[in-house]
Amino acid sequence: MRVVGVHPGAELRRRPRLFAALSEAFPDVRFEEREAGERGGLDALVQIGGEGEARSAANAGLRALAALGAESGPGAGVTVDFAAESSLDRRLRGQALPDRHLDGVVALGSSERAEILARVAGAPVWAREGRLDLVALAPAEMADGEPLRDRLGDGRALALLPLIELLRELTAEEAWRPPPLRATFLLDDPNLHWPSYGFLSLPRLGDHAAAHGYHLALAMVPLDARLSHPGAARLLREGSAISLCVHGNDHFGGELGQAREPAEAVALASQALRRIAAFERRTAVPVSRLMVPPHEECSEAMATALARTGFAAISMTRPFPWLSPPPLHWLATDTESALTGWDPADATADGLPVLLRHPLADPHFSAAELALRAYLDQPLILYGHHDDLADGLDVLAERSAAVNRLGAVRWGSLESLAAANFRWRLEGDLLRLRPYSRQIAIEVPAGACRVVVEPPWDADGELVDTPAGAVPIGEPFEISEGDSLDLRLRRPDAVALENVAPPPRRPWALARRLAGETRDRIAPARRRLRSAA
Repeated sequence: MRVVGVHPGAELRRRPRLFAALSEAFPDVRFEEREAGERGGLDALVQIGGEGEARSAANAGLRALAALGAESGPGAGVTVDFAAESSLDRRLRGQALPDRHLDGVVALGSSERAEILARVAGAPVWAREGRLDLVALAPAEMADGEPLRDRLGDGRALALLPLIELLRELTAEEAWRPPPLRATFLLDDPNLHWPSYGFLSLPRLGDHAAAHGYHLALAMVPLDARLSHPGAARLLREGSAISLCVHGNDHFGGELGQAREPAEAVALASQALRRIAAFERRTAVPVSRLMVPPHEECSEAMATALARTGFAAISMTRPFPWLSPPPLHWLATDTESALTGWDPADATADGLPVLLRHPLADPHFSAAELALRAYLDQPLILYGHHDDLADGLDVLAERSAAVNRLGAVRWGSLESLAAANFRWRLEGDLLRLRPYSRQIAIEVPAGACRVVVEPPWDADGELVDTPAGAVPIGEPFEISEGDSLDLRLRRPDAVALENVAPPPRRPWALARRLAGETRDRIAPARRRLRSAA
């Protein structure tokens, strides 16, 4: 346990929710009130409202942080420029993060010995002098129901980042190892009926992805899987730049949000997977077992059904799949946990991880938000539709360049992103895995002889399907150094797909889907006609 003193002690008492959330995010850290000169038993000291005590602690060999001013309420936005060449986390270097809580903040004094980590309008606001960090402001107390993630978002980050960096540094030896930086582009709706779909040309896209080093996943409607063009299937089979995942079942409106009864939801999910399995047998093209709900709608019953039927995860823009209509800003809603949106993924109560995605072609696209998601070890999933490529593929080149500036990125299918979405820690010869997906893949590190899987949700009764057979969740099992493990989590009420009757027929489902596909496919011709007119 690392002990962090807060001076003066009254500042800790003024921020009970903030420090409780930080203790939850860093369970190996305990915060204690400390007054002047009380440094016994500390691993670090945080001073709020001055720097004298923190500087004395640093001179005595203790890691210290001095936060001088106070955050303001929301105001005019300014840009915080982080140093490109610095000791900062690689994902923060060179970033320009907007902040609307810096009104009246006074810049730091200059020092020849200081490493300037961040500036506003050229003036330093975060500096490092040996074991002492100086930052222009301290984070304010959190509101009731406010998640910690709200303090690392597009428009507010500077006050909390230095403290997070300090806590990560203190707990580096005991901390869970994070997943790698990973990313994919995601387009909803396209299918393989033809080598093109609307403004999307699969051959051209494959060449462009190879040239710019990115991957693109197509969210295909299972109803569309009954037909495939041989050339389109061959392109996906032989290439590695384009993959498929699951987009609803019939794409009948917000169908996943309308399924309220457990039996109805299981029937829908099972039919989707049976259709996908039949497509894979015919084409030998794999499909990621990851659901992308049409129209961003998914009921609680549907989330449970997806976990029961074998989906690895779900991808949406918010960690509350069952809220419909979605809140204007999901971080501003009441949550069950102060850490909602903080981990590599959130999970529903029944153990379905939610991988957050971010608009691809939004005119207000935020590279800052992308960097902060990467900083929190979350997969970078940038999504859109075929008409986002109406003006060409430059948007993919620009976005992939922004992602690649964050560090060494693993681009891949949604299945590969989900399979790498776990944290791990080696304790002696025991490898502990904390999955944020229901399917994970890992190369066993040196020194590990046993492994135990510990999901962050209530997984009582679940099994881990291993190459050697099923093991109860939380029970260690033997492994060999260098093994490649592909592990899948199975609920005690898992469904055998072949035993589930299909949902009632919806006569208009096929007609609606054909109408939607026709609209998408003729969109380029309609655009050319409008331009000619």
